[in-house]
Amino acid sequence: MNTTPQCRSCAIAVLVLSAVFTFFAPAISAQRQDLPFTLDAALSYARQHSPRLSAKRQGVTTQQAAIAAAKAERLPRLTLGGAARASSRPTETAMGFPLTQFVDISDGQPFRRSHLNAALLATLPVYTGGRIGSTVNLAQSQRDLAEVNVHDVERGLDFDVTSTYANMVQLDRDIEAAKESVNALAESRRVVGQMFGEGKVARVDLLKVDTRLAEVQDTAIEFKNAREIQTGQFNALLGRPIETGVVVETVLPRGPPLVSMEDVSQLASTENTKTQIARAEVSISEHSVAVAKSALRPTFSLVTALQGQTANPYSMYKSGVVGGAVLSFPFFDRTLSNRIEEAKSRELERRADLKQVELDSNQRVRAAYLQARNSEERIRATETAIDYAREALRIEQEKQRYGRGTIENLLDAQAALLTSEARYYRALADYTIAIAAIRRETGK
Repeated sequence: MNTTPQCRSCAIAVLVLSAVFTFFAPAISAQRQDLPFTLDAALSYARQHSPRLSAKRQGVTTQQAAIAAAKAERLPRLTLGGAARASSRPTETAMGFPLTQFVDISDGQPFRRSHLNAALLATLPVYTGGRIGSTVNLAQSQRDLAEVNVHDVERGLDFDVTSTYANMVQLDRDIEAAKESVNALAESRRVVGQMFGEGKVARVDLLKVDTRLAEVQDTAIEFKNAREIQTGQFNALLGRPIETGVVVETVLPRGPPLVSMEDVSQLASTENTKTQIARAEVSISEHSVAVAKSALRPTFSLVTALQGQTANPYSMYKSGVVGGAVLSFPFFDRTLSNRIEEAKSRELERRADLKQVELDSNQRVRAAYLQARNSEERIRATETAIDYAREALRIEQEKQRYGRGTIENLLDAQAALLTSEARYYRALADYTIAIAAIRRETGK
């Protein structure tokens, strides 16, 4: 086959590009994995891959099948059956052979030792006393409860992911602050060590710096261990392998400004999923009472049966059709009465639970609102404290460098800065978690 130089050049270029892509593909993939995981991306990923949420969604499908099964009770039923019978000796009567008229069988005429029976039964419910309708309504209420459970798990998952994400951001900032403190203390240790060598400070001052440096290093290790734990929890919420590395943004997103307490309480009373679940359970208990009461009413059905058998020698009695109506009425059944009382008692129980759930949801949203307000004030206070602590540390470092300060003041300034930074990052995380709690309770 003839190949032009241009075609050969194109082919070589394609091969070179493929090799380059193959060589750099792992690096590109690793670079994408190292990109910061935003909070919105984490929430979206969790809703798509969370096993807990998938299970709840499957529960809705299960209840849809239960509704279809309840509605199918209105349809006619066809039942096909058969039986093989045998005896050790010929029978003298037609006992056990349906559709055989005794008067048409001559005396002393034995039947065969074995034969086959077959039947096709058709049943059509005409009146069931409301049993089918009550069962369908009950299944629909259970489906509604399953759907509310999905929304409840979604909100709970959003809250868990947000709180875990906020804790990881806080720990990352704590680790960074601890590293800065270690570096600052290491520099102070160098200065104090030099001064100790010159005889300007006592050995106890050098030991104080070493002790403080060891404490900060131990704190940094605790932060790292806590970060690993939060990473595992985060991956479990997202449905990923626990050991997967997670890189998050260094700044938490600020939510919209808070509305009033009255607005939050009003939203919680109508949109809270725990309250909606309790209401759905009340509806289920009401329909359960209706199902129990319907069992006391009569039922009326049409029945048709096509039967056949191999009872020789009377072949004229081998098959036949029977049709009729069946009326059933539970005249006296204490079991059904007790079930009604049980269902009524459960309904009262669910209504009492609903009142408690409404109170609990209102209390939770109020607590989350107050926590958010408190966190806002702490953020403003600790921002100023960090600036003061940094300036105080700078002054003490300068004083120490020129031999005018004391090692105690330097260490206190260093500890104050680390504490202020930790409180600031904790306040930011608490604010994010409080806003997530408000959203969980109000659905907003």
